[in-house]
Amino acid sequence: MSDKSFLRNAGHLLHRFTAAVPLLARCYLILCRAVATGLSPLRRQQLLNSMSTVRWPDSVLGPQSVLLGESTSVRMYPHNGEFDFAAVLGGRLRYEEEVFWFLDQRLKDYDLVIDIGANAGVFTLFMASKLAQSGGSVLSFEPSAQAYTRLVNNVLANDLQNVNLFKAAVSDTTAFAMFHEPEGHLTNGSLMKSFANQFSHRVKATPVLAIDAVKLNDLVKTGQRLLIKMDVEGFEAPVLQALKPVIEAHHPDILLEVLPEFAEQIEDSVKIAASNYRRYAVTSNGLVRQETLQAHQSRDCFLSLKHAP
Repeated sequence: MSDKSFLRNAGHLLHRFTAAVPLLARCYLILCRAVATGLSPLRRQQLLNSMSTVRWPDSVLGPQSVLLGESTSVRMYPHNGEFDFAAVLGGRLRYEEEVFWFLDQRLKDYDLVIDIGANAGVFTLFMASKLAQSGGSVLSFEPSAQAYTRLVNNVLANDLQNVNLFKAAVSDTTAFAMFHEPEGHLTNGSLMKSFANQFSHRVKATPVLAIDAVKLNDLVKTGQRLLIKMDVEGFEAPVLQALKPVIEAHHPDILLEVLPEFAEQIEDSVKIAASNYRRYAVTSNGLVRQETLQAHQSRDCFLSLKHAP
């Protein structure tokens, strides 16, 4: 056995031993956080990966302070087996960093952000914390019961007063819709069954409330500088078309995920709902202008009527 394999196995056994006793696990996690502050990003990730192989008692996974973007500190609950488990070590959360850096520069331009597909709320927390400094607010929509519960708990952990949460999807009509959640993939729930099926053979279908753009329009005041952030796991094109009344009334900037298999459909929806908007890819080097909307390595794109260098 190599030295690396020995250390890896020893670390796993140590995690298992401490995780079995809640009081010991609590103390051990405090120690791991202290050690993590002095590690390089690579070593920190290796420690996190090792800790992820063990199930930690839910009672010891309390909210931890993490850094998002340039310097915004928020508190998040980590969860076993989910993307937000990275919060267990505190410190900088390296998740879609290019989007956080982009928002760091632009949130000052908005009075209101509508977060469609907020999931556990990592972007909601970040945007609400930033907007609180200028009196802005966030409306967050999440149809998944499990994700919505985590969203609520994370908002409460930060005592954010400028957030309104809605346990609902956004679609082209106000009705009940089937929401499909692949087992073990909290961030990949979708109104599209075919999308959810890619991640698990076990997909739970649940009726959820969906509201249309007319209802959404009622929540926006005339003259508010609006950003719509959308991450709806393959359902972006229908939602974008449904938002046409909001786009025509308020001319919001739009930040949305564009996956390769949906890029053409989303571009068709842009031509219908926001034809005169400029298209940009959000990259680690800033915005890159696109003539037609295309998937980029970072997956997020920005639409705006204004020139956005």
